[in-house]
Amino acid sequence: MDLITQLASMGVTHFSFSGGEALLKDGLFDIIAHAAQQHSRAIEVSDGLLHNTVKWPGLSLLSNGRLVDRSVVDFCRAHSIQLSLSLPGLRTFGSLTGGDPDLVIEAFRLARRAGVFTVLGIAVTKVNLPELYDTISQGLLAGADTVLLNRFLPGGRGLMHQDKLQLSSPEVLAMLDTAEEVLAAADRRGSLGTEIALCQLPQDRTYRHITVGSTCAAAKSFFVVDPSGYIRVCNHSPVRLVHCRDIDTLPQDPYWQGFVFRRYLPAACSGCDVGHKCDAGCREAAHISCGVVDAVEPGYDVRPFTTSSQPT
Repeated sequence: MDLITQLASMGVTHFSFSGGEALLKDGLFDIIAHAAQQHSRAIEVSDGLLHNTVKWPGLSLLSNGRLVDRSVVDFCRAHSIQLSLSLPGLRTFGSLTGGDPDLVIEAFRLARRAGVFTVLGIAVTKVNLPELYDTISQGLLAGADTVLLNRFLPGGRGLMHQDKLQLSSPEVLAMLDTAEEVLAAADRRGSLGTEIALCQLPQDRTYRHITVGSTCAAAKSFFVVDPSGYIRVCNHSPVRLVHCRDIDTLPQDPYWQGFVFRRYLPAACSGCDVGHKCDAGCREAAHISCGVVDAVEPGYDVRPFTTSSQPT
């Protein structure tokens, strides 16, 4: 709890609690309630001027939904917590998680009745891509307010099944097209949480209902404190940096600086005219798959944009 107090005083304005499964943590509600009582101090830009602000931090709870009951949604409502629930498929849910998708659907319904803002989280793989339209539809019908997609990224046990789970470039586009179609039909909005290189996106496609990013926010807009108390640039990173008790030394860490100053672009991207707004996909996915953070993500066909190659 002392760390949360310190982070709020340092300008952290949002706390997300995840796992594993966060609801398995003893004392979780006490920790989140403590975060809700903090005052985050930050500097914001308004009308071209810098303003010191003091406000309540935003709070998010990420769960697989199995343990979400009325007490959880009531707690979320009482503390204005955004509840993110994972629904990686319907027919494929059991094979991917060993659980029951109906539990998650019911959790969305409980949250909707309680007036809790919810996010439908879907990690998209080769296995569940064919039913993505139905998965998004069922989540929205159950009460989800918005959708957050993530393409499968290798790591942990997923490395053993990478060839069966990781999307190819055409499958990534199919994911985006499907999400755009169902969100447009529902008049809702969503986003892709994992950045995609601009050269992997067709220049003639426009996504109006799903936001697709091309730059990494790790170490710039957010970071992670892992269960052992060490800081990582993001939840997907295998690299432990400094312990949270030594957070004051974090700005001097070379790996941290590499993300802050974007010293991780692949050599294949040199000379690209849009390199200032593209990080060539997920840097940690490339790191885990290839051993170095400045590698090209597996399956990417890097095609740097130049003035002569960009469409007129």
